[in-house]
Order: sequence, then structure tokens, then C-alpha cells
Amino acid sequence: MSGPLEAAYDGYLERFQREAGDAQVGGYVKCRGRLIKKLSFEEFCKRWETYHQVRKTYDRILAQGDTVNDALVKILDEHAAELLLKV
Repeated sequence: MSGPLEAAYDGYLERFQREAGDAQVGGYVKCRGRLIKKLSFEEFCKRWETYHQVRKTYDRILAQGDTVNDALVKILDEHAAELLLKV
């Protein structure tokens, strides 16, 4: 049985193959001007959760009309790049 995290990981693996090419889990490739590690499922789950926590904070700040700190944008961008997501 496949849950939401498994589906998200499958999507990540598809993005990785399409954008970064072949690499073994744990291996590094250059993609989008960054060195990206191909994550195991366990690593992916941790980073996926972190990305969504940062993204939720970012979205809340924007919804409130507050000023977004450049550091938060950089962190969000780094997490998105690691998961091969577009911000």
C-alpha cells in the first residue's frame, strides 16, 4: 500500500531522473548550479517535512502581508532545490 510520502518520494525520483540523470542513492550530481545528493526514502521524508514547515511559515508571512526575511527565502530555496522542487 502506498501512502502520500511514498507518492511524494516517487515524484522526487522521477524529477531527479529527469533533471539530474542517473545516480545511485547517496550519490551527488550537479543540478541547477548546485551539488544535489540523491536521497534515500528516510532522508527524503525528513527533508520533505522540513521543506513543508518552512514553506508553511513562508506562506503565512505572505498571507499576513509581512516582510519576508531574505534568509527565509534562501532557506526555502535551498530546501526546494534539494528536493528538485520549484519555489
